[in-house]
Amino acid sequence: MRFQDKIVFITGGAKGIGKAMAEAFLAEGASVAVNSRSTEAINKFEEEFKGKNVLAFTADITNYEDMENVAGKIWNAWGKVDVLINNAGIVNPLTPSEKTKKEDFDRAIDVNLKGTFYVSQVFGKRMVEQKSGRIINMITQAAIYGEKGFLPYVMSKAGLMVMTRNLASEWSRHGVTVVAIAPGFIAGGMNEGLIRKQAFVDFLSKKTPIGRMAKVEEITGLVLFLASPEAQYINGETIVIDGGMTGYTAEPLLDFIMAGKGK
Repeated sequence: MRFQDKIVFITGGAKGIGKAMAEAFLAEGASVAVNSRSTEAINKFEEEFKGKNVLAFTADITNYEDMENVAGKIWNAWGKVDVLINNAGIVNPLTPSEKTKKEDFDRAIDVNLKGTFYVSQVFGKRMVEQKSGRIINMITQAAIYGEKGFLPYVMSKAGLMVMTRNLASEWSRHGVTVVAIAPGFIAGGMNEGLIRKQAFVDFLSKKTPIGRMAKVEEITGLVLFLASPEAQYINGETIVIDGGMTGYTAEPLLDFIMAGKGK
């Protein structure tokens, strides 16, 4: 197994894509810790993975003290973290930029950008001390090419691309490498609500030349590869996995909604 004796921490790892990543790493021999703001999600995760090498914490990535506490408990239990996956994040309500509410903008920046930096710093400084570690940041294809109606989300995730490159340039000399993944639309995770309606499935599938949304296992497969020794020379980069959507002209989701096609 590729990750025998490895320790992985996944933010937002109790459900959705984060949980799928946790399952994938456990299947490859790793010990996995996760966090979630939701006590219910954490309780369900602990029940499902009872008897496995897991730790689960109810903690908010926007609370620096929460993350210091989580890191301390993981190091006390397992003595290290080999892989940090910054997966936790939120999407702002679909809104034209001129109508975006201040609280929605602030929340996206607080969670997606500031919170991810807090986690990266808390865990990164310990990785620097242990002189090893891999950090993988989950962003979005839209952070590179934009998506109408999602400016706060896109801006916050775009900041993570710069953070990825900057941290890689600072920490690589200490044995800590950093990469980012920019997925397109995934059939799961944040899109769980959308894909319950066939109109949205058809619409999102048409936004990519490959003609479908990404499968969850295609995303987790890339994460496993980037966490493996074979990918260690990939550093500071953002890997786009979007089925060829890059540069492809398609109807923006905002226009689709405003035209009443999602009903």
